[in-house]
Amino acid sequence: MLRLPRGGESTPPLVQVPEDDASDPTIIERKVSEKSTLDAKPLVEKTAPHPLEGTTESKSPQFDAEPMPSSGEWRRRKKHRSRGKNAENEWQQSQNRKLRFSRRIPLAWIWGGGILTAVAIVIAAAALLRPQRDSHAKNDSVLATPFLEIDVVKASGNASAVKQLAQIKEAHKWIETFLQVRKMEDLMPMLRPVDGLEEKTQSYYLNHPLQDQAIEEIDQSSSALLQDGRCFQTQLIVKNQPPRLITLMKIEGEYKVDWESWVGWSEMNVSSLRGKKPLHPVEVRVVLEQESYYNFDFPSSMESRWQSYKLTFPDDGQMLHGYVDRSLPIHQALIPPSDVPSRPMILRIRYRDERSHSSQVLIDSVVAEGWVKDMPRGQ
Repeated sequence: MLRLPRGGESTPPLVQVPEDDASDPTIIERKVSEKSTLDAKPLVEKTAPHPLEGTTESKSPQFDAEPMPSSGEWRRRKKHRSRGKNAENEWQQSQNRKLRFSRRIPLAWIWGGGILTAVAIVIAAAALLRPQRDSHAKNDSVLATPFLEIDVVKASGNASAVKQLAQIKEAHKWIETFLQVRKMEDLMPMLRPVDGLEEKTQSYYLNHPLQDQAIEEIDQSSSALLQDGRCFQTQLIVKNQPPRLITLMKIEGEYKVDWESWVGWSEMNVSSLRGKKPLHPVEVRVVLEQESYYNFDFPSSMESRWQSYKLTFPDDGQMLHGYVDRSLPIHQALIPPSDVPSRPMILRIRYRDERSHSSQVLIDSVVAEGWVKDMPRGQ
C-alpha cells in the first residue's frame, strides 16, 4: 500500500536497485527504461490477418477486444446470435399468432350483416323483374284511344262513347274466352284467317304450349279501338315478364285474334337461319334496334356504306346483326325516331352468300311497322 510521506521523511525510489548496481548510474537508467516499456505494452497484441481473409482497405479490422474509454481496461465484445434463413417468416408467424384473436368480431354481427345483404339482393332482384309496360304500343299514335269509364259515359250522354264502350267490353270478353282454349280444334275458329294458318299453328305448337299460363289479366287502361271498332288492341299483364300486346280484327261482325302477331311468328327461327343461310328473302318478326357492330363480313372500314341493326327474335330472345346499304331507300325507312330506341317490325332478310358469317344478314325489305299486317292506320 502506498502512502504520502511525512514531513522530514525520506522518499524511497520507485525502482528498487540492487546494491551491486546501485553505484552504476548506467545500469539504473537502463532498467528504468525497460520497466517503462513493459508498462506501455498492451495486454492483448494485435495479430496479423489470416492469409485467406480479405486485406482490402474497405474492410474495417476486426478485434476480439476493445478498450473501455475511461478505465483503459479491455473487455470482450458481445457476439450476437445470427438469424436463420426463415427468421423473417418466423417473426411474421409469431406476430400473426399474437394478433389472430386479439380483435374478435361478435358472431351476431356477422350473421346480421349476412342477413341484411341477402335482403338487399332480394329487393334488387324484385325491382328488376317487375313487369314494365310495352313501350312499343305507347309510342304508336294509333293506340291513342283511351279506356272509357262507365260513369263518365253515362254522365256525358255521348252516343259515340257508349258505342265504343260496348265494343271494348265485347273485345275483352273475346280475349278471356281465347285465353281459356286448350284444344287446337277450339282455337282455330278464333283466329284471323291468313294463308297457311293451319300449317303454321301446327308447326309452332309442336314446341310451344297452347296457352301462356303466366298471363294474369287484361290491362284495361291500354285498350284502344281503331277504324270505328274494326280493330282492337290491348296489353295483357304477364307474371314476371313484360306485358304482351294482343290484336283483334273484326271480320264479318266478329272479333278474331291476329295469331301471327300474338306469337311473333317468323318463317324461320334463328337456329334454322344460322344453319341454312338462305340466300332468298325470309319473313321474320323482330325487334329492331340501331347499333354499330362492324366485324367479319362487315368490318369497320365499310361503316360508311352499311348501317348496322340488331334484330332480336321474340320466340327465344336470340339475335342477328342486320345490315342495309345507306344509299338505298330502305335505309330511310329503318331510321328510328329519336325517342324510340327499339320497335317491332316485320322484315325480309337474307344472307349475302354461302360463306357469310352466320350472325350477319342483309335487310332486304320492310313488310310492316309493328307485327300486324294490314293494320288500320286511322280511327
